[in-house]
Amino acid sequence: MLNSFFYLVKQGFKNLWNNRLMSLASIGVLVSCMLLIGAAALLAVNVSSVVDELEDQSEAIVYLDDNTTDEEQERIRKSIISTGKIATIEFIPKEEALSSMMDSMGDEGLLFEAYKEDNNLPDSYRVTFDDVSNLESTVASIEKIDGVLSVSAMTEVASVITGLKKMAYIGGVVIIGLLVAVSLMIVGNTIKITVFSRRREVNIMKYVGATNGFIRLPFIVEGMSLGLISGAVSYALIYFGYDYLTKWVLSQKSEWFSMIVSGMVPFTAISHQLLIGFLCGGALIGVFGCVAFIGKHLKV
Repeated sequence: MLNSFFYLVKQGFKNLWNNRLMSLASIGVLVSCMLLIGAAALLAVNVSSVVDELEDQSEAIVYLDDNTTDEEQERIRKSIISTGKIATIEFIPKEEALSSMMDSMGDEGLLFEAYKEDNNLPDSYRVTFDDVSNLESTVASIEKIDGVLSVSAMTEVASVITGLKKMAYIGGVVIIGLLVAVSLMIVGNTIKITVFSRRREVNIMKYVGATNGFIRLPFIVEGMSLGLISGAVSYALIYFGYDYLTKWVLSQKSEWFSMIVSGMVPFTAISHQLLIGFLCGGALIGVFGCVAFIGKHLKV
């Protein structure tokens, strides 16, 4: 039994070489499809990462009423934290706020030197959020806290960021789903041609008494081998392509490109998932295609 199994596995690899032209065609088609799927997945992941980077930079400044005591400031701090998903909260004394404003204005900041003795700026809290999807309602809740003078937050920008994040997720799922469906159709038809070209071989084996399992196993080995080879080639091409793209972006002297690079996902962070996805996906498509299209030729 074991000898028969190894014989059939060997036949699968032998068929792979004997039909190398069709094998190369199948590998080429499968690699092309998997590259499109991999590129779409990387694009979706990186768009989501860049949006998350922008989300992390979203903040609100909570201005406090004049002459709030230390106890009132602590009460306000706890109330702000209780309103929602607050990532960080930092108290900014009015002296520090004035100093930061003067530094940001450069030489012109010296014009405010006289205001150090009579500083009318309010104390404040700088707040960042874990999730900006509900920023507008969170800001409205903070504004209702007793002792809060006003809140400065870019709610419109937060809405845009939330919209981009949803579009990246939904768009990525839809595009990848369509590409997977197209890949199955194309690869399936390619494998169908391969099986059809060897239908006489299958029919002869069936007539001499070979079981369906005996006939199928070499095809399964062949299909799995095609899928694994295609997965490995696709992974290598994606790896070198992503590495080249990253280096190219880094070579561009632009703040916009710098922001993109800071938000790009390192390939090492997703390399294992991508490799497993390519190998398993390729093997499954190869096996499914062979098994599905050889079935009708077994009905002799």
